Amino acid sequence: MIALRTERLCLDAPRESDIDAVYRACQDADILRWIPLPNPYTVESAEFFVRSYVPHGEASGAFTVWALRIDDAPLLGVVEVRRDRTAGSASVGCWLAADARGNGYMREGLARVVAFALDANGMAFTRLRWEHLDGNSASRRLAESVGFVFDEEPGSTRAFGDARPARIGYLRAPANDVRAAEARVRAADSARATRRTRSAGDGAGRG
Repeated sequence: MIALRTERLCLDAPRESDIDAVYRACQDADILRWIPLPNPYTVESAEFFVRSYVPHGEASGAFTVWALRIDDAPLLGVVEVRRDRTAGSASVGCWLAADARGNGYMREGLARVVAFALDANGMAFTRLRWEHLDGNSASRRLAESVGFVFDEEPGSTRAFGDARPARIGYLRAPANDVRAAEARVRAADSARATRRTRSAGDGAGRG
């Protein structure tokens, strides 16, 4: 696989030393609620993910899984791009450990992967697909933050494996390239930093 980088993150393959981090992350109730993973999620589940699932996807060309990490630390989460049956199309999914949330890591990593997936010199997909279960507003906001568009037209929903309705959104090339996707992340991070600075200033002025 091709390793990717952002300002703060290294995106590479999950590895043996990540097994414990995968296991601990997948004990989170929100991850198990919204993502089709084994439940309960055991150490054996994490071992299978790292040792079998990820290498099989890469070897077969069916899907690629990137681990999000800071430098050489254990993974914080993952992003997967899975080739669809429709030519030129792929589906995107992800999860992030609970203790890593609130820092913009997933948005930053996802923007980089999405840009690479749509880049003619990268994975060269022309369309990316995103599904989220009804009620998972955080997933929808994340997808929309990197350019996915959802609508309420017929065909924009489907029954999930356990019969819960899922919403479907799309992101298409060539309008979205590396610079456009990552510019959205920089703008969002700048706005977030400004809000924090203002909040800190307001607090310092009270007494």
